[in-house]
Amino acid sequence: MSKYHSNKERLRAKGTGWDLKESRLAYLFMTPLLLCLIGFMIVPMFTGILLSFQNASGDPVGMENYSAVLGEPRFWNNVQLSLAYVVCNVLLSIVLGFLAANLITQKSKIVSFLRPVYLIPWIIPPVSSSILFRTLLDANTGPITQMIKFITGKSVMILDQADTALIAVIVHNFWRSFPFAMLFLAAGLTMISKDVYEAAIIDGASKIKQFFYITLPLVKNHLFIVVLMITNWTLQDSESCYSLTKGGPGTATEMVAVRLFKDSFVYFEINTGAVIGIVMMCISIIFAVIYYWLTKAKEMESYE
Repeated sequence: MSKYHSNKERLRAKGTGWDLKESRLAYLFMTPLLLCLIGFMIVPMFTGILLSFQNASGDPVGMENYSAVLGEPRFWNNVQLSLAYVVCNVLLSIVLGFLAANLITQKSKIVSFLRPVYLIPWIIPPVSSSILFRTLLDANTGPITQMIKFITGKSVMILDQADTALIAVIVHNFWRSFPFAMLFLAAGLTMISKDVYEAAIIDGASKIKQFFYITLPLVKNHLFIVVLMITNWTLQDSESCYSLTKGGPGTATEMVAVRLFKDSFVYFEINTGAVIGIVMMCISIIFAVIYYWLTKAKEMESYE
């Protein structure tokens, strides 16, 4: 018995040493990633927090920068535009994503051809797609504006008018976002058993009732995650909007992220940009926490 216990303790000690060696190797491989994370995310974050409490000379000013930004009508106009931007983008992406997800889950030759085509907006870099849209909507040579002029007989300047410029920015962003919604929702749709729909058809359920009582409840976790991810991306989107309209005309398309970019890298008002960046970071953290809890709840449901 003592020999058995000694062998067991020897094996346990050997296993513990091996586990310790594996954990050290894992930390060694993680070191470059941690250094990049510290250098490119954590250090700039704390630097931004420090700058938000200083003036241009580097002197501490307390909450003056926050009071100036939060008391500005321009900032709250930026917030309203961001909310409109997010809501419209999410709604359009979800609707078109559902339609495209239903299409790509079908089995046919044309669907096999369309699947990679639908991913093109997501693959193209945002700055490149913004330049493409800007070319299409050019007041003098753009194909879309020339077609509108041919139909109506009137010249249009889509990117030079407040309402139409905002619509153009929203259309461009949801055109880029819907492939992600399509893929995620398609993954949820493929998990639904066909037997459920067959039973609903036997019971006389219409297509609308099947959608609201079967499809929507069974893909709600996927839908929540899509909404949160697209919301977070849209809030932080500055490159595509700035490349398309530069926040204009005036401030008609100046969302919070665009204002952050302009104040920090165009006007070099670093302290104001830092304040806006901290506000955006707090909003992003809220959405990240919601996303984490939804993902955790989904994992618990899958285990049950």
